[in-house]
Amino acid sequence: MSATARDVKTPSVLADIGVARGAAIAALIVLAVALQSTLLARLTLLGVRPQLVLVVVVILAFLDGERVGLVTGFFGGLLIDLLLPGSIIGLTALVYTCIGYGVGLFRQFAPTESVLSPVFGVAMASALAEFGYAAMAIMLGQPWVSIGFTAKVAGLVVLYNTLMTPFAFPLVRRVADRFRPERVHTWS
Repeated sequence: MSATARDVKTPSVLADIGVARGAAIAALIVLAVALQSTLLARLTLLGVRPQLVLVVVVILAFLDGERVGLVTGFFGGLLIDLLLPGSIIGLTALVYTCIGYGVGLFRQFAPTESVLSPVFGVAMASALAEFGYAAMAIMLGQPWVSIGFTAKVAGLVVLYNTLMTPFAFPLVRRVADRFRPERVHTWS
């Protein structure tokens, strides 16, 4: 008997991570959005706010791969878009989705035991997110801001997010590991 394309199913993201873990990751994203929009909104550095949601998305993508990064990036970005007044809804979701997927792909080339890998990943993702957001906003008709201003904002966001990573990484990793489903391997 031969298998057709319809018979072969790829597991869903929920099947990969489990229901309890999915709920824990969703709670992490909601908590990051709440902290970013309340407490961290008051802690600005030269007018730039930290992006805790992006940091959490990058850490989850680094820990669990591109599928989890893609889903958490989309939903985290969408929640941020819904909270920002006057923003293009879906723009941050698109940028965070691409970043989550890219970091998930990048993780296979990074040493997993290195302490600097997540910090480097957050720094690169923060810079790419800022420039990507600016480029997409311009393409969608937002007023043009200078490259110098975008570079200044990107530099400050990279600094802020990189400084948050050593504090956020152990907490996110603990939650991610705590709710990791057990794999049962059968030998046939």
